[in-house]
Order: sequence, then C-alpha cells, then structure tokens
Amino acid sequence: MTPTTTRACWWHSPPFIWGAACTRPRPRPAHSTVAEAPLRREVALWHPDGRRVWRTAAGDWPAVSLDAGQPLEAALRATFGEIWPLHDGGHLFGQAGLIHAQALNDGLWSGEGAWSEVQPGPIPHARPWQRPGWPAQVNALADGLLKTVGLTRQGEVEWHSAHDLTATNTVPTEAGRAWLKVCETGQEAALSAHLGACHPGLLPPVLAADPARCALLTLDGGELLDSAADPQAWTQALERLAGFQRSADAAALAGLGAPGFPLTEMAECVDALLGETAALHTWGLAAETLTTLQDARPRIRAAFSDLHGHGLPNLPAHGDAHPRNALYSPARGAVWFDWSEAASAAHPFMDAGWFLAFALHPSREGLPVRQAGPDLPQRLVTAYLRALGAPDAAPLLWQALPLALLHRAAVYDRTFRTWTGTVPGVRPNYTPYYLRLAAREVARLT
Repeated sequence: MTPTTTRACWWHSPPFIWGAACTRPRPRPAHSTVAEAPLRREVALWHPDGRRVWRTAAGDWPAVSLDAGQPLEAALRATFGEIWPLHDGGHLFGQAGLIHAQALNDGLWSGEGAWSEVQPGPIPHARPWQRPGWPAQVNALADGLLKTVGLTRQGEVEWHSAHDLTATNTVPTEAGRAWLKVCETGQEAALSAHLGACHPGLLPPVLAADPARCALLTLDGGELLDSAADPQAWTQALERLAGFQRSADAAALAGLGAPGFPLTEMAECVDALLGETAALHTWGLAAETLTTLQDARPRIRAAFSDLHGHGLPNLPAHGDAHPRNALYSPARGAVWFDWSEAASAAHPFMDAGWFLAFALHPSREGLPVRQAGPDLPQRLVTAYLRALGAPDAAPLLWQALPLALLHRAAVYDRTFRTWTGTVPGVRPNYTPYYLRLAAREVARLT
C-alpha cells in the first residue's frame, strides 16, 4: 500500500495504512458479477460528553453496514451523522472488533435506543486520541497552541487521519489552514521546532510546538510533491534535502533525541537481519524474496564497503525522505515534513536512495513528473549530488538504492519486532515491505 495522497497530508505510512480512514479490500472471485453483501460491524458510539454510549432497545450495540471499498468513516457518518472516529476495532486488518466513534452532537439518527452509562471495556494500549473525550481535548489543545502565536481557531478542528502512532487534524485559522499532529512522543515536535528556527525554508512554517504534549502545529505547506509535474519542484526538494544534510547541527539533533545510524553499524545490522531466517519468516516474507536477499548477502556487504570507502561522512538525515513527505507550492517551493524519523547521523544516500527508489518504481509511472522525459532520473541525481558536493558519486548512489531500502528494513525491524499496539496480533508491516522492494533492486549490485 502507499501513503494517502490527500493535499498537504501530515500522515503517511508507505507500506501499511492505519486507522479508520481505510478499508481492507475483500477478495472477490475472478470475473464475479455477484454483488458482495455489506459488512456489518458493531459500534460503540460515544455521547459528546465522552461518558455515555448508545445502546439499542435490546441493550446491544448499534451497527454500521459497509459496502465493499467504502471508507469506514464515511459509513459511520452516513449512519450516525457527524462523528469523530476513535478506533476501527481492527476493521482494516479484517478483524471484527468493536468500532469506537464519538458523536459530535446528540441529535443523531432515528435508531431505537438510548444513551447508557454501561460502557464497553477499554481499548488495550489506547492512545489519547483513541479514547472518548478526545474531540474536546484536541480543540482545547489547538486553542492553546494558537494562543501562543496570537491566532484563534475559526471553526472546529477536523479529524483527518489516525492510527496507533499518530493523529492528524486540520485547524481553520485566520492565517489559513493549519495542521495539528499529535504523536506518542514529543520528539517530532521538538525536532520540528528546532529545524523551523534554524532552517526556516526547509519545512512548512511551524506555528507552535509543544513536546510535553507531543503536539506540533504548522501552516499548510502546499500540495504533495508527487502531484507536481514540474521536475524543478523535485530537484529543488532534493537540493534542499542535501542542504539540510550538509548544514544541520548533528549534535543539536542528537540532543533532541534523534538517533544515529552510522553506515558501518547499519551494514552489520542489515547483514545480521538477513541471516535471521526465523525472524524474517515471522514478518511473512515470501520464500522467493528471502532467497533472493540471502543469496545477495556477499554483494550487499561489498556494496556497503564500497560506499564506506568513497568517504562521504555520516550526516543528519530526514529518515523517511520520500516524495509524499515533501510538499510544493509556488510561494514556498519544496519543503519537507514528517521529521518523526530524523536521524542525527546516517549516510546521506540512505535518504536519497529511498527517494529515488520510491519515485522511480514502475508502479509510479503515472506520476505527472514521470512524463517529463527519459532524462528525469539523471536530472534528479545530478541536482542532488551537486547540492551535496559529491558530483562524482552517481554510480554509488544508484548502487545505494537497495542499501537504503535494507537500511530502512533493519531500522523498522529494530523498532517493531516486539511492538504491541491496539489491534491484537497486528504490528506495522514496514520491514517486509522494504525487504520486498530491496529484493527487486539488488540486481543493481554487481
């Protein structure tokens, strides 16, 4: 799966989309002309006060019916009116757990029943934005952040997307639309505040950041880069990325919690991961993919060694530098957002390699910029390497594409191998996603 393409979206999950915004496709027999029966899911519908839930006359939960491919939040609103999605009960992953949503007014629909104080059991490991009462809390949070910069909210905060790692909302202000992101930790808020102060043209304008409340408020930064047809928007994004890599204060980033991923250390981590056959099986990696990568281990080790031998130092990194984490507008040009995975030190090609692997993948041939001509890859690489001060390193950058993907797989394996979320048996599926991409790219290694 790929990230959402909604305008100026602060939330992304390249391989694996979370939350109530999405539906999991149901299998359909080939050439079937039989309409699928709607899915029926029970809903814990919370009163706007966040203390009561709706029960039917029989004391049961109300239900929502979903047509194939229908977004869950759309089905909830069609059934219950204005609601705030809290948790999808595992619907995205084919589970039929209890869905949680909060009504935004108590004059909803004509279903028989009443508000009850008999509540459901709590969601295991629920984040603040997955609990009843969050709509009022997030409006108050937005008000407090806006007050620090002399702005006021011009309407209600609106839900945009949410999953176990983060929640993203839009906030109307007199300065234009703002984006409020709340995370599990305050690290992204702290890093974004620092970068906004030290590199003001690098990211959308930061209105306010509150690491203690894990909250970040920024102005809209434009359209997602992958909707931009002009190659200059793309080369500018890479040039600004290289400028950040060269000029950012690594010690300051480390002091704000950004980890370091030195090239030699990551080469060892990648090799160790590829040798852990049992662990890779737990990620559901196909046998063919596993064989391809394990057979390529000597070439992968050699490629990491070649990259190290070239002499480019470890530098600050965005950490997830793909085109849907960049925005473009004529006023500001290309800017980068989602600094949640920023690193204080990594080889710069780990960022650039992921950008190129994402942008040039065959599945993205329909991107407007891909129609610019056959020289687009060369233009992107040349612009980046010139800005980085390494114009002679093009062959190594192309060879680094699979290394960048393997780097990401190893980082995510370290983060999510034993991770526990709110949906039983489900963890972010980033590691096998990047391993599959890497298996396709290892042919670059000679």
